[in-house]
Amino acid sequence: MFLNRGPHILRAAGLEQELEEGVDLPFEEIIWTNIGDSQAMGQPPITFARQVLTLCMLPSLLDDPNFPDDTKTRARLLLHSCPGGSLGSSPNCKGLEVVRRHVADAISRRDGQPSDWRHVVLCAGASQGIEVILKLLAGQYEGMTPGVLTPVPQYSLYASLIKQLDLYE
Repeated sequence: MFLNRGPHILRAAGLEQELEEGVDLPFEEIIWTNIGDSQAMGQPPITFARQVLTLCMLPSLLDDPNFPDDTKTRARLLLHSCPGGSLGSSPNCKGLEVVRRHVADAISRRDGQPSDWRHVVLCAGASQGIEVILKLLAGQYEGMTPGVLTPVPQYSLYASLIKQLDLYE
């Protein structure tokens, strides 16, 4: 796991501590926007996703009247696309085709350009996706080590992976 740290994070943590100690600052709270955790920022959980996941994990609830029809329809679609009809099966390593098709359709609508679902690869999150891409760059090419341009300030994941993979930053 990669921790969020660096001068900005340390300064914010120090300011938060000062606020807790009653130091008079020109603001009343620190709003952490570096963690990518919308629920930690106060966004309520998305009920639809949780209900669909529940139905996929326990298909016997598909006939339960307490679940909305749209969640049942989505759960059935996902389960039908899984080998063996179960989330416990091993789908294509790029992700379930039905989900990749939905992602490609959403990209096409958003960008106004066609998106080919066969070029969509699903990851367990941005960190995993970044790690896979950086691992593809690792190693020498014609005697040279690849370099990676990173934003400043950067998420510590980049620096940690770049160092671990012996790439140039």
